[in-house]
Amino acid sequence: MATKNLSRRLYEVFLDRVIRIDAVQCHREAVTGDDKAPPWLFFSAGYRPGAFDGFQWSLDAPEEDFLGGPAGLVITPVSPPMKPALDAAVAAFKEFIKALANGEVIANGEHPATSVRQDLNPAVWTRANLILDVRNGDLIEGRNIKHVRRSSNGDLIEWHCIKHVRWSTITLREAIQEKKLGTIDWDAEWNEDVARREKGQLPNEKAYVRELETRVKERYGVTSVDGGDLRRFKAALYRGEPVRPRKR
Repeated sequence: MATKNLSRRLYEVFLDRVIRIDAVQCHREAVTGDDKAPPWLFFSAGYRPGAFDGFQWSLDAPEEDFLGGPAGLVITPVSPPMKPALDAAVAAFKEFIKALANGEVIANGEHPATSVRQDLNPAVWTRANLILDVRNGDLIEGRNIKHVRRSSNGDLIEWHCIKHVRWSTITLREAIQEKKLGTIDWDAEWNEDVARREKGQLPNEKAYVRELETRVKERYGVTSVDGGDLRRFKAALYRGEPVRPRKR
């Protein structure tokens, strides 16, 4: 039977793909001081040092040291030992978002207005001005608004970030199993049964066709299997041929 494709919290997947990777963790022992101080541990919780809200990562520019203010502002520069770890995490985060935009990973979220859950279109992840709250699993649209105030010493420019949650409590699942449903991987079946043949574990020929048909239906979600394919497959397997037969 096909492997069940389980969903996981976005935060769990984020930690596995972005933070708990060798390229990040190899710098852990070199980092000391405020970059590593509790309660916000970058290496265990993925909280960005020097950020307004370190759990919020910009999709446009995850290399920025903050969110919530004008681009380019650095609140607290990270230490030199921390920088390569943060750079590695940023690179992994970009690949993480690319997998979502390519449909390799499927996101399912709750719409804040209706509370209805649904799969997100992969194109959602390519929109501009998006922020991902990795801990809460919220996809947020954020825009910086400039305000100019008059003062005795001249104009004073203030920036405000307006945020709107587009999807909340997002969960993720791999799309690999879904893509295989309905498409029979005959090469995988052949390799599996050649291994059984070499170990002397195949049933008699008469029973094998029914066994193969049942297995393929359950594994790939198909309702019928071409009888000619089954017979060619069985004949070549029991003749001891090393290569799977192909349709002519």
